[in-house]
Amino acid sequence: MRPQAGRYDAIIVGGGIVGISTACVLAGRGLRVLLLERFTPAHEHGSSHGDSRMIRFDYEETVYVEMAARAFRAWEDLAKRLGKPVFRQTGICNLAPADAEVLETLETRLRDCGLPFERLAESSFARRFPQLNLPQLSEAIYQPDSAVLFADEVVRSLWDCAREDGVDARTETEVVSLLPGADSVEVRTSDGRTWSGTRLVLATGGWTGRWFDALGLDALGLDASLVVTRELLAYFPQAGPVPHEAGAMPNVIDYHTPDPFYCVPQVRVPGVKAGCHRTGRIVEADDPEEVDRANLAAVQDFIGRRCPHLSPDPVAVKHCLYTNSADYHFILDRHPEHDNVVLAAGFSGHGFKFGPVLGEILAARLFDERPPVDTSLFGLERFNRPGALKPRTLA
Repeated sequence: MRPQAGRYDAIIVGGGIVGISTACVLAGRGLRVLLLERFTPAHEHGSSHGDSRMIRFDYEETVYVEMAARAFRAWEDLAKRLGKPVFRQTGICNLAPADAEVLETLETRLRDCGLPFERLAESSFARRFPQLNLPQLSEAIYQPDSAVLFADEVVRSLWDCAREDGVDARTETEVVSLLPGADSVEVRTSDGRTWSGTRLVLATGGWTGRWFDALGLDALGLDASLVVTRELLAYFPQAGPVPHEAGAMPNVIDYHTPDPFYCVPQVRVPGVKAGCHRTGRIVEADDPEEVDRANLAAVQDFIGRRCPHLSPDPVAVKHCLYTNSADYHFILDRHPEHDNVVLAAGFSGHGFKFGPVLGEILAARLFDERPPVDTSLFGLERFNRPGALKPRTLA
């Protein structure tokens, strides 16, 4: 079939937080942009959905701290445009045994970046945060600037903004083939339509692995394998007088187990969101959802131990895809053989908060400009040595 009339400056495949953020950035440059999404905005099949996501500074790598600061400013700009808030400040508590290395690492990073924090022992912690039970011989690092993003609302609002800014944003449009050339890219969808654009951004989340194969990364000696997991999360209702809403309760990351648990205070769903990070089953993105009863039981046990004023019986159980790179760092780079193709993948369960910054980075990569932060951690070259990085085995 002949390409649709007209040619776009950029085609973006995938309309989750990364794709829609990139569309907004490119439209802001005055470009003609086509955005193709297989489902609908904030759909529940992938990674960019739910009532809440953390945004935080407590990372071990400085680049993520810098990206978080830049993202906060972008989220504030979006709130001004919309005339309503898109996040609520909560602070965050990182919990661990007092001698745990993670506490020392986070303390050092926050101090080096000039960010406020407190290190709290059991008695002072209990007075500050009655929602949580800190074990004996454990401590917490509290960072007050963390917040909760209103995830579904953010994604839908960005779609509205993109369309207002002239993006040709199409839903329920499944891409089945990509044909990059020297100065153009042709995209075909399942209904037989074909579009042509000068540049392409691939931001397809859990479906990215098949496109990496189609674009020949293995043949170029790049073992950028991705492991997709379906992560379970559940919402636990309040069972006592202590408030657990965003603004009363902090975000929580708990490092008492090899795989950290997390809590997000109540936002829209009537319960505290909780899960165990990177413990989901390995799946294909289109596999049917199935509740992992052992995983759910582990999360319920965590709530029973750590949150004494919540019921251990969830009001809702949900799932979210993680698309994990071998080192859990992002992939934000140009295709080695096609300068007009940029790849965005491997967000490994911690990409949502950075949405606007990821859009800026990908736009810069698309035009071979200097990104707003140092992106050396996110390059494809780290997969260039045979066996250098292999995907970890996930439970």
